[in-house]
Amino acid sequence: MSLFRNLFKSISHPFHRSQPASSKSLVKDSWSPDPSIPDTMTVVAPKPPAKPKTKSNLPCLLCLHGGGTSAHIFAIQVGRLQRALAKHFRFVFVDGPFICPPGPGVLPFFEGMGPYRRWINKDGCDEDKVRPLLKKKMAEDGGNFVGVLGFSQGARLALGLLHEKQEQRAEAFNEFGFGVFICGTYPPLGLSSALFPTTPTAQFETQYWDSKHDSILRIPTVHVMGDRDPFLHKSRLLSRCSDPASTSVMQFAMGHSLPVAPADTQRVANKVIALHENYRLEIEDAAREMQTLEKGVENLAVTALPLQT
Repeated sequence: MSLFRNLFKSISHPFHRSQPASSKSLVKDSWSPDPSIPDTMTVVAPKPPAKPKTKSNLPCLLCLHGGGTSAHIFAIQVGRLQRALAKHFRFVFVDGPFICPPGPGVLPFFEGMGPYRRWINKDGCDEDKVRPLLKKKMAEDGGNFVGVLGFSQGARLALGLLHEKQEQRAEAFNEFGFGVFICGTYPPLGLSSALFPTTPTAQFETQYWDSKHDSILRIPTVHVMGDRDPFLHKSRLLSRCSDPASTSVMQFAMGHSLPVAPADTQRVANKVIALHENYRLEIEDAAREMQTLEKGVENLAVTALPLQT
């Protein structure tokens, strides 16, 4: 039966139900790339959600913070969304490996809450440090991970992780069935240079990411943006890395932060719930297909038995 269990694995991971394309037009901005601009967030700090006394059996979202913050800070920043999804998901936060100064907007809200961290160093995203760190966190937690949620620089990494799964790379995080990108910046961060070559941003925009390109991300995602975000143009560019047929774009009246208005937070929460529901149905369909195939093989084996004389 190992043959069919391997077949089930290949069925359940690379393919995803298409999500309706966003009706919001992604208008090309006139801008000049400025690599000196840090990837972080300007925050309005809500109260952190109460920590559960024991771990629940809810499906888990791996949460990747922005540059110049930390897992603890991100848990506070994403508190409103976490509370809106408290009955559906457990949020698992992890620290980036590289210590750095606090990002713009982090102070004075999070004064004295260092060390502040990021996912990349001066040479890019270090696979030897980032991948083991994420794998270790997920293994220690022991939860049922179903999706990845990233903010700003964390959204860049989240997209890269999903892309590895789509390419069916041996080291990929196959647990993730969807992605949630909030105020993502650009370009994507890949743990493998073979998937994300070092290319100037202008070339990424006009050449590398194209809706007909083999590298376009087809795993279901949602891109959340702020219309007052100074990095809005980068969020739009990151959204172009996702196939319009499998992604949604949500834009709110906010800066480089998470939604604050309860109605906006609930809209994002509803979308995350829908993404997970589609993924759950997908897994169930694949399981039924595997059972059907295994039953068919068993029937063939019975009919092939030699007659007893």
